[in-house]
Amino acid sequence: MRFGSDLTIRSAHAWLPPTRRTAADAVRANEVGAADAAACGAVEVPVSTDTAGPQLAVRAARIVLAEAGVPAHDIDLLIHGWIHFQGHDFWSPAHFVADQVGADRAVPVGLQQMCHVGAMALHTAAVQMAGDPSVRTALVTTGDRLSLPGFDRWRSDYDAVFGDAGTALLLTRSGPGLRLVASRVVAAPELEYMYRGDDEFADAPLTHSTPIDARRTKKAFLAAGGMARFAEMGPPKIREALLGALEDAQLYPDDPRIRCALLSRLGPKTLGMLYRPVMEDVLKAEVLRLGERTGHLGGGDAIANIADLRQQQLLAPGEFALSLSGGGGFTWSCAVVQRPEDC
Repeated sequence: MRFGSDLTIRSAHAWLPPTRRTAADAVRANEVGAADAAACGAVEVPVSTDTAGPQLAVRAARIVLAEAGVPAHDIDLLIHGWIHFQGHDFWSPAHFVADQVGADRAVPVGLQQMCHVGAMALHTAAVQMAGDPSVRTALVTTGDRLSLPGFDRWRSDYDAVFGDAGTALLLTRSGPGLRLVASRVVAAPELEYMYRGDDEFADAPLTHSTPIDARRTKKAFLAAGGMARFAEMGPPKIREALLGALEDAQLYPDDPRIRCALLSRLGPKTLGMLYRPVMEDVLKAEVLRLGERTGHLGGGDAIANIADLRQQQLLAPGEFALSLSGGGGFTWSCAVVQRPEDC
């Protein structure tokens, strides 16, 4: 979908806890094997010792609002996304985030879509703003603390180490910032059982394993031939999202104004199997992975990438960047952002 010329990313931020856990320390402590640590592709990750996911999101949101100079009272829509336990069993973390930042007029929405949730939240906010002129300001947040006993950041999944973070992005209709040009989302629902495997439906969380063990469900998925199907379907879906977003943005793949493409903060094996071959075949632009010192931030990768894009000033005026995201289910998307000529 093309969003016209008035949707602006006024600010974006990833709030990372100051405590760090290095891969080398984790190997020495027998928290992860050396081979698995290397496969994660991160030298260290941020670790929250006492702050829950929604609280991390609040910290990021406060910074974003202060940087943009936008009062929380002006927020019309707040979408909060997560992939893991938010600190309470029967509760709305989106309303907590809205209350804590002072967004008393906002309509809070909670969103779950595995690791694609940050990108999906941004797309959903943009689509609502495009369709409803009364929504003039949207705040998108994610927040996860991926810790024991419920989640083992090093061993609960393959080829990724999970860092704790809160992320936030403010989308408005005017002001300085990156322009959100277009976004295309595609899905392959038949792959949902990668994270379900052979497990029966349970009556309570963490019934099948504590901590969560996605490796077990993936082994069942592999035994049923799912990995072959995933490898067959994934790259074409990524290509569809990429080319669709470029078409919506009215860009050719070899346009020299496309400065870079940003990838999810997964391990190099997964990126090399699914993403990089497509990106390098279609694009002339540089393909970047920015997670060496954060690891995979769950649903926060997409917003963290946009935050780094802004803070590191990776775009010159007039240049574009592509943000590629994916998550279990499966869903993939590509968002196109541009630094305006006068910004």
